[in-house]
Amino acid sequence: MFLGILVFYFSIITYKVLKRKRQRLNFVISGFFISLIIGFILNMVYAAMTDRMTILIFNFLTNYFIFFGPVFLLIVNMIILESTLIYSVKRQNKYILFYGILLFAGMLLLVLLGEIFDTPNVPFLGVKIINNAPQWGPIFFAYVALIMSIFTIIPINYTNFKIFFQLETKTLKRKWFFYLFGFLGLTAILYLSIIVNLLDANIYAGVRSIITLSISSVIIWGYMMYYGIGIELKK
Repeated sequence: MFLGILVFYFSIITYKVLKRKRQRLNFVISGFFISLIIGFILNMVYAAMTDRMTILIFNFLTNYFIFFGPVFLLIVNMIILESTLIYSVKRQNKYILFYGILLFAGMLLLVLLGEIFDTPNVPFLGVKIINNAPQWGPIFFAYVALIMSIFTIIPINYTNFKIFFQLETKTLKRKWFFYLFGFLGLTAILYLSIIVNLLDANIYAGVRSIITLSISSVIIWGYMMYYGIGIELKK
């Protein structure tokens, strides 16, 4: 139910972004929201499934699209900082492709190694499906956290603050502050979600209500980000 609300909510935001001027910045921003939407839909698809291998595959794709999405926000920041002429489409696509392959290949390798070497109910390298719920091993967790942090989260937050201090008018600063703060909230949700995947299934069941309440705040952070980029930013 909640995932359906998220899909609907972010679909509206994506539509509003794409409805604005047909310019590169808007297309890149929409890439972030579209990636999240695909991840949420895949999560909804496997939620009612019971076949272990099918759940494993859909969970892998869900994780990939959700953690792939932030790369588009980094591209947005680089375009704002360097302009569309300096930060070319070629550079943009090379970075997106590099990050996408690095994330996908590493996750896939660890999942496959986990299927071979991990014990059935104790994941270490990859991901195991226990009681129809995915549980990450510490190596898989560390890889996703490290790659996401180095190539998206840290540079996004760095460039967010850099842009904020370069803006000259109070109106633009106020707008960008909402975007900056919204992404900080989203960052917390992303890390919370991977920590949840690392937790034992029994522990997860015990704190489900708290976790669901925390993750539901993604609606607030998503709106703040949309509001913050609702106008064309100019240096």
